[in-house]
This record gives sequence, structure tokens and C-alpha cells, in this order.
Amino acid sequence: MDNWNSQSGDIESVDQVYQLLLEIARSSLSDIPRIPENITQKSLPLLQKLQSIQQRPQGQGFKSDWFSVNDLEWVAQVRQLLEELTRQSLSERPKMPENMAGRALSLADKAQSIKETIENAASSPKDEDDNSFQSPETLLNLLHQSLKTQRAKSYQPDAPEWHQLMTMLDVVQSIYKQIQR
Repeated sequence: MDNWNSQSGDIESVDQVYQLLLEIARSSLSDIPRIPENITQKSLPLLQKLQSIQQRPQGQGFKSDWFSVNDLEWVAQVRQLLEELTRQSLSERPKMPENMAGRALSLADKAQSIKETIENAASSPKDEDDNSFQSPETLLNLLHQSLKTQRAKSYQPDAPEWHQLMTMLDVVQSIYKQIQR
């Protein structure tokens, strides 16, 4: 029952997460690191949306009629970060967790990548046989997802070669993004 409303809702949710992650990173990098104001009110609707994404059938993360980005690992990491910040903000002595800026920026970068992948999929033709119309970024994201799946199925998912391969692909993706700017 996928449709444009579901897809645009995914794009909107990812964008909201992206904006909140940037706000968290800015607050963390300020002269006096503080948990952003109203983090609980901002986080709760996003946490609910992320939970609903995790509960989608067949392990689909973000989806449209002809494309899905299965990145439940990112969803889980964002949920963990937001839950951690919410707990801290509600504690007696709120304190910004360690390395929050780095974690938030890393997750924000991935949010941007997911958003672009969903948008690219929305603008590409429905014909799955003709990949010549898909952008290199979309194809790199598809390769990344496929490799993550293969790694999970591997007998040695923690082998250094897998880590090396994923790191090289991340480097290729970041170089491609730099070229596009």
C-alpha cells in the first residue's frame, strides 16, 4: 500500500531528523555544550515515526512504489541518540553526552544521503530494467545496501575485509558528493 503520501512522509520525517540532528550538533559544539531546549517535545514525534518505520513489514525502511532504502541500522542509531538525549534532558542534572556532536553529524550526513536517495528514486523512471537513468549516487546507495545485506548473511560479518570494503565505498560516496558540489 505504498504511495506518494507515504514516500513524501518519509522524506519529511528524514528531513525533520536531519534538522534536529544539526541542532543537536550545534548545541554540542557551542562554547558551553547544552542539550537543546524542548528536545523532548521535538524528539517524541520523531521517535514514534522511527519506531513505525522499524515495524514495517519485510524489513523495509524507507519506501515508495518501486524503491526502498533498508537502513534500519540508521533508524536504530537515531532512536538511541534521541532516547539518550531525552533521558538526559529529563534527569536531575542534564548533561550533554560525550561525542554527541560527532554522532549527530554522522547521523545527519546519513539522513541527507537517505533523503537524496528517496528523492532520486521518486524522480527516476519506474522501469527497473533501465538503470541508465539512475544517478550514480542512487546506484552507490543501492550497492551500499546490497553489500550490507551480503555482509549480514556472511559467515564472517566482522572480517576486516568487510570493514575495508564498506570504508572504501563510503570514501567513494563522499568523493562523488564533493564532485557534485
